[in-house]
Amino acid sequence: MVNNKADSPGFYSVPIDGTEEEGFSPVYRHPDHEDIIDSSKFGDVRTSWDLFQVGLKKNPNGDCVGKRKRLPDGKLGEFEFKTYTEFFETVKVAGSSLVHHNFIKEQKTNCPTVSKTCKLVGLFLPSCEEWLILEQACYGYGYTLVPIYNTLGDESILFILSNTELEVVFCTEETGKNLLRILAKGTEKQFLNTLVLVDTTSVPKEFLDSPRGLNFMLWSDFLAKGKNDVLPPTPGEPNSLNIVSYTSGTTGSPKGVMITHKQFVDTIVVTLEAVCKPMGVTSDYFECHLSYLPMAHMFEKDFINAVFYSGGKIGIYSGDVKLILEDLQTLKPVLFVSVPRLYQRIHDKIMTGAQSKSGIIRGLFNHGLQSKMNRIKNQGVYTHKFYDKLIFDKVNKLLGGNLKWLFVGSSCLNPLVIERVRAMMSTPLFWGYALTESCAGGFVQHKDDTNPINLGGPSGGFQFRLRSIPELNYFVNEKPMRGELLIKGTNVSAGYFKMDDLTKETFKDGWLYTGDVVELMENGSIKVIDRIKQVFKLAQGEYVAPEYVESIINSCMYVAQSYVVGNSDESYPVGVLVPDEEALGPWKKANGMTNATLEELAKSPELKKFLFNEVQRVLADANVKGFQRVKAIHLHGELFSVENDMLTVTFKLKRNTIRKKFESVVDELYKSLKSSS
Repeated sequence: MVNNKADSPGFYSVPIDGTEEEGFSPVYRHPDHEDIIDSSKFGDVRTSWDLFQVGLKKNPNGDCVGKRKRLPDGKLGEFEFKTYTEFFETVKVAGSSLVHHNFIKEQKTNCPTVSKTCKLVGLFLPSCEEWLILEQACYGYGYTLVPIYNTLGDESILFILSNTELEVVFCTEETGKNLLRILAKGTEKQFLNTLVLVDTTSVPKEFLDSPRGLNFMLWSDFLAKGKNDVLPPTPGEPNSLNIVSYTSGTTGSPKGVMITHKQFVDTIVVTLEAVCKPMGVTSDYFECHLSYLPMAHMFEKDFINAVFYSGGKIGIYSGDVKLILEDLQTLKPVLFVSVPRLYQRIHDKIMTGAQSKSGIIRGLFNHGLQSKMNRIKNQGVYTHKFYDKLIFDKVNKLLGGNLKWLFVGSSCLNPLVIERVRAMMSTPLFWGYALTESCAGGFVQHKDDTNPINLGGPSGGFQFRLRSIPELNYFVNEKPMRGELLIKGTNVSAGYFKMDDLTKETFKDGWLYTGDVVELMENGSIKVIDRIKQVFKLAQGEYVAPEYVESIINSCMYVAQSYVVGNSDESYPVGVLVPDEEALGPWKKANGMTNATLEELAKSPELKKFLFNEVQRVLADANVKGFQRVKAIHLHGELFSVENDMLTVTFKLKRNTIRKKFESVVDELYKSLKSSS
């Protein structure tokens, strides 16, 4: 192994003496910060507004925010940027307009640990320049963001509008139409009175004909008042609300996570200054970022504001997932942030392409990939003079050719995929652990740690401990230590907006009960096993963590997505698989199904047998225990997506929804197994 300290005990965290309690582990903190630190240690950055001001001072004439220009032929050209100064001037106009229009009343937060009142601004927008303008305008002029997105579902959107008593929502023509449709269905009292349309030059007739009696305003008219009288910024206090971020979750109604400016600032500044800089990840690692994940998500919001703090530039992706590689190749970012699903797709596309080549080329690729994986693992070196020039420089250029690092978050990714992506891209791939409730700040892996299993350790801004879960046979006094992860620190939310009972259930004595089962590694890092509510017990008393098994199944190049489930009266799990249509190209040709659709493929008994055998192979290769391996599968002919309500907006499986949809399918799988035994 490479000779680095990441493998040594206590590298990521150390226990604090005298903190043990019955049923709980000791409290663990960063080894260099046994006293919790906050952003005040690194300068006078008190609110989210100050983050942008740091970048503005560093780089007033540098590129700040850009998007691709639409050419006369309809195609997209290069990115065109506003400078920091130009963007700042627009932000002040937007902030002044919010004040002058005076269409948002103060309301009580009903939370003793945050500011007593807040003024909430609804954003029902895709990722766009106007989103970033309004975000900074809210920071600078004392307003609080409330993001809304289509994929939450109609009932959830109605709940958010009612829960927050939103009066003003900024939207596009498309999201505005959807909002009017949703409002027409609702029976709860709504407070909404104004929609501001950011992407049209006239209010559509169907808006004006709406029976809701709403006011409609164009973006240009909204900005006009601010242009006529630009006011000096009046940012809120550190304990003012930065955002009420509604999480759709995998079950239940949305929860409005309250994040203050101090929590947001501490998350970003402490992570950058106390974690990133000491391991050599300096401001040049934030020079250029393609904003691809929804700006409504705390994970993406953190990275955007970290780039601003560093004086870097944000390129907004074109809005079409099919053009994401083209966007990357045009912008040439130094960092790329995404969720496991996209990295899995990139991995599968490259592996499928390589395996379809001639024997010599395929052999060179496979040998080169394995050589690079060994080189990274044993020496910590990501480049290889011969194989990079021959093969992998071309692969790196798929993502622009200028990457210094990759980051993945949200859910599990097969360790083998992580190792391969690192080798293919000749680039470190970091991953970590966080939740919206922790301001998307949490555990981060060290740059020099090549272990693809652990999620790193805490920043200096928070501490953690584990809680025994006897009903699932996880105990903190056993080795390895396993239990529910609890987090406490300067980045942790005060609770859920106007949801006292749920706040008391999740936040106890300042500790955030995450609901995630983790294992504490010898070096003080953590490894997530699964969600408490997702782990299921089999008839013989064994427990299965489905997300882990799914991550292994998804590493099979012929599988696009999977869902693993088990009944408590059965002794093994079963699975629903979505085939990867593109990767199955050679199989389709060899089996006379060249033009078959995904739906047609899912009905093929031959493909079902082929995929079952391939899945068993990858499960065996990953040493998955026998009782965790699916014993029967069903092929589904449609990708799980946010649009069909099978995925959350962070691309996690909505297990309750999927369970209901496939309840009869699962029953049939078990019946077929019993009848054949």
